[in-house]
Amino acid sequence: VGVVSVPDFSKELCGGTHVARTGDIGLLKITSESSISAGVRRIEAVTGEKTLEQFQAVTSMVLAMSASLKTSPAELAAMVEKMAESQRQMEKQLEAAKMKIAQAQIADADQHIRQVKDVKVLALRLDSLERNQMRTLADVLRQKLKSGVVVIGSVTDGKVALITAITSDLTKRLHAGRIAQAVAERLGGTGGGRPDIAEAGGKNPALLDTTLNDVYEIVAGML
Repeated sequence: VGVVSVPDFSKELCGGTHVARTGDIGLLKITSESSISAGVRRIEAVTGEKTLEQFQAVTSMVLAMSASLKTSPAELAAMVEKMAESQRQMEKQLEAAKMKIAQAQIADADQHIRQVKDVKVLALRLDSLERNQMRTLADVLRQKLKSGVVVIGSVTDGKVALITAITSDLTKRLHAGRIAQAVAERLGGTGGGRPDIAEAGGKNPALLDTTLNDVYEIVAGML
């Protein structure tokens, strides 16, 4: 092996290709940087003709993107950032619209409340919601019940998401995680969580409506 020594910096053993002077390397382009162990980083680079090929490939890509977006290469970065910001705003507006629709749906949630022994239970389907939105709505419904169990099911991109929430006065009698798990099992999934709130998922969205109807039976079996 060779020994590469940089005065006042490091001395390393190296089994790689060597040159007599750095000028022989010519162009050099770092292509990646990563961690290989604690405190040790790896840098990968190309040199010579490979560097030129990479520069040409990147230049071609930039020119093609600029033409597609009808802008100059110098303004490409600003254009992409503008588009990304526009996308973020559209996503926020879409989330807000979904939340408004869901809030309208829970306005008549009372008709889904059933008395299971001495406990109020509410099982509701609200599709196309993110999990954070489901948690927010579960909290709203839990406060609305004052005392009871809330189970929300949602289908997004062919997958089932479930949130189970229980008011604090019932956590000694019922466990949200166990309810979530029991519901998820009927949907080919799994789940769990804390006594007061839990999450789960399922693989069979076609069974969601039937399973939500079974929630009342599931809770009854745990009381």
